[in-house]
Amino acid sequence: MTRLLPSRPRGRAIAVAVVVGVALVLVSPLFGRAAVTGMYRPVLPGDGLTSGCYPLPGGAQLDFPYVLRSDSDVLDAHGLHRRVVLHYDRVDGAEAVARAEAAFEAAGVADRVGVSARDFDVPDDYVIRGEMVLDLPLTGRESDDPDCENLFVTKRFTPDLPDRS
Repeated sequence: MTRLLPSRPRGRAIAVAVVVGVALVLVSPLFGRAAVTGMYRPVLPGDGLTSGCYPLPGGAQLDFPYVLRSDSDVLDAHGLHRRVVLHYDRVDGAEAVARAEAAFEAAGVADRVGVSARDFDVPDDYVIRGEMVLDLPLTGRESDDPDCENLFVTKRFTPDLPDRS
């Protein structure tokens, strides 16, 4: 006669496997898992233009939303100067340029800077609308804040060129 039910040793093995499996599920959060903090976004670096490390000339502050992309010293046909590239958000190029020029005018340095922009060909509901380039006089580091060593804050990914003035 054939038995349809498992034998006792086999039944015990299944029961033990189930108990061990349940125990592993219950204790697994204690081993090798990250602590639950409720924060699922990384801490973002500060704004490189307002950190005090390499401020804009005259203390100018841009009053439109932007993302700093790069900040470097360059040597080209116009000589040695600082080149800041940013993406402007929620405004078009004409408005971004007008507001940047007004900020430099208010800071008394409008005659020493160049501002240009190009709009991206994107739908109206996109946040990033275009790219702006600021041609500025050279500036050295103006703060001892440890964030000034963080390339992701300053966006100065290229080494500073020596001052040739």
